[in-house]
Order: sequence, then C-alpha cells, then structure tokens
Amino acid sequence: MTLGAFGMALALLADVLIARRLGFTATTDALLIALTLPRLIGTVGRDATKFSLMTVFIETQKREGDAAFADLGARVFNLFILIGLLLTGAGLLLAGPIVSVIGWGLDPADQSVSADLLRLAAGIATLALGSAVLEVMLNSHKHFTITAIRNSVAPIIVIAATLITWRDDARAPYTIAGAFTVGYAVYFFLLLGHTVHRLRFLPRPTRWPVRDTFNKLRGTIGVPLTGFGVRQTARVLERTIASLGPDGSVAAYYYAYRLLAALQNLVGVSVALTGQPKLTEHDLDGNRAKFIKALKQRIGITLIFSLPAAGLLMLLHRPIIDLLYGGGSLSTERLGDSATILFILGPAVIFYCLTPVLNAALYAQKRYGTVLYNMCIAAGSNVLLAFVLFSWLQLPGVAWAALIAAVISVINLLWLVRPPKQEHTQALST
Repeated sequence: MTLGAFGMALALLADVLIARRLGFTATTDALLIALTLPRLIGTVGRDATKFSLMTVFIETQKREGDAAFADLGARVFNLFILIGLLLTGAGLLLAGPIVSVIGWGLDPADQSVSADLLRLAAGIATLALGSAVLEVMLNSHKHFTITAIRNSVAPIIVIAATLITWRDDARAPYTIAGAFTVGYAVYFFLLLGHTVHRLRFLPRPTRWPVRDTFNKLRGTIGVPLTGFGVRQTARVLERTIASLGPDGSVAAYYYAYRLLAALQNLVGVSVALTGQPKLTEHDLDGNRAKFIKALKQRIGITLIFSLPAAGLLMLLHRPIIDLLYGGGSLSTERLGDSATILFILGPAVIFYCLTPVLNAALYAQKRYGTVLYNMCIAAGSNVLLAFVLFSWLQLPGVAWAALIAAVISVINLLWLVRPPKQEHTQALST
C-alpha cells in the first residue's frame, strides 16, 4: 500500500501540474476526452482480469503444474496483444468520430484537437492490455511490489513532459498526450522483464488460444469484461454529460472524481488484490468458515481507511481543491464546481472502496454472472440519474448520481455475497 500511496501522490501531482498548466479550459477538456477511450480500454482490461483471471491462473498451476501455467499465460498474453493492436488501429483510423461522440458538447475546433491527441494516445490500448495479463501472472505468485508501481511510472513521465512544455502553449497538450503513451510503454517493458526474471516466462508468438483456452476464459473473462465495460461506459457518459456544460466542465468533474478514484485504488483495490489469493484458496479447499472470516477482515481494513478519508474530503473539500488546483488562469467558477463535486463524492469513498473488496469475494467463487448483474444495475442507475440530475443541478447532479449508484451497488453486493443461513451461523461460531 506504500507504493500505491506513492503512485497516487505522483498521479495527483501530474493532475495538478496539468490543471495549472492548461487551466479549466476547452483545451483541457479536449485532452481529457482524447485520453478517455485508450485509458478506458486499459482500465476495463485490467479490472476484468486482475481478479477473475487470477483465479484461473492459481487454479491451473495448483491442479496442472507450472508448465500448464506458462502455456496458458503465453496464449492469453498473445490474445490480449492482438486485441490491443486492433483497438489501437481503430483509434487511429476513427479518432474523429470517436471524439465527436464522447466529446459531444465540445466545439468542432476542440473536437479536431481532441482527435489529434487521441491518435497520439491510441497505443495505450495495446500496452495496457498486455500489461494486464503480466500483472495477473505476477500477482498470482504474490509478486505485488512490481505491479504496485503501475500508478507511478506514467505520472513521472507526464510530470516531466508537462514541466518541459510549461511555456509552450502550442505543444503542451500534444506532448502530454504522448507522454502518457510513453509511460504505459515503460511500465509494460518493466513488467515483461520482471515476469521473465521471476517466473521464467517467455512470450511465445506461436502459442495462440485453443478451444481449451477459450473454455477457461469464456466465463472467466467474458462476463467480467462485459461488466467492467458497462461500468466504464458510465464513466465515459459522465464526461459526455459534463461536456454539455461551460468550457472547463469536463476538467472540473474529472479532477474531483480523480481524488475519489485514487483513494479507491489505494485502499479498496489494494485490500481486495492482496486478499484475493487467500479467498480463492479457501474456496478451492471448500472451507467456507475461513472464507467468511477472511472476507470480514478485508471489509474491516477497508472501513478503517475509508471512513476517515471520507470525513476529510467532506470537511476540507474547498481547501483541498484550492490547494491543488487554485491560482493561475483557472476559472474561479469551475473551481467552485469542483469543490462542490468533491464534497458530494466524499461519502462515496466508503462505497467505492468496499465495491472491489466484495467483488473479489465473488470472483474467488467464480460467480462472474453475479458481478455482471451488479455492475449493470450500478451503471444503469448511475447513467439514468446523471442525465436526470444534470438537467436540474448541472455538474453537481452528476456527482449525486455517482454517489447514489455506489450506495446501491454496495447494498446489492452485501446481499449477493452473503452465505446461506446455516453457513453464516457456522462462520460466526468460529
């Protein structure tokens, strides 16, 4: 979690520098819209595999041995690289139409700039999907340290690029977009080197998925991939709705939401990821009592960290936004909007952190359809509420929608993850 906190700090510093360099302007909105799809692909690929695919790798090695583990890794890695290349090509060829949809509210000139920036960032799709498989392989062997630097590598390069172009208005957004791609590339090759060194794993271009591979992946990845795709689509639509507001509205919402997402990764995802191997082992061994005990410990740790964080965000929402993003050419009105959004999203930290922990329990049991069901409910309610509340409350309405949807998601997960009554009684007695 220490490395995660360091990465979160670096990512926050990168956001602060970009905000102070570009302001809450149409140019910032164009950059954020351009980065939306490549980073969405990376997020969906990573989130859909890091829990569900880990279960398959652990089970394969436990039941079939190291050779089967390496063979499965090579086949899945090649598949994800191929998918990434196809998506990168689509981003390069269809940048204009993609931006016109995601950045619906941007002016045509800003959409043109955003399309050029998307072409610079399109390679992120391939690099992120390849990294996702390597992360799962390393995490399944409990090599968490190297994967924890994911949030540090790209921000370091983006920070450097932002500082280099601090006085160059024309080149700044293009250099920053390219820096994100370079950051993902550096992380990919670091992971690949570590996987070769630690696991003795060598990518084999001739090893492609066969029927048995697809049989393992169909329920494992297909359902979570759909679920995370639905959830991230809700994030994209939030930016689309925000683009309908004044210039800088996308940035105002993004920078407040990024603090929430950073805390979710630092607390919720870290707790879930480190607890996943044990939950999977307890489920494979059929030891329900230990499974429930381990899950309760994960929930307790999550609440210890998320409750104070939520209180601080609500109490210090305006000073935090002013400290991080205030000054310079930033719009005072957009700063106020961002502070209001952060106040609303404060309590959402608790629910956003609990969600991956509860999802991890379902992944350990291979209840992928249940995860998809909950994600569809959360995303559907989020988008519907965002459209309705934006027309009434503008940007704060989008934040209220995210909070309500998070509460609905956690309540539903608590209901879904509960054990049968007799098993719950047995677990409590231990």
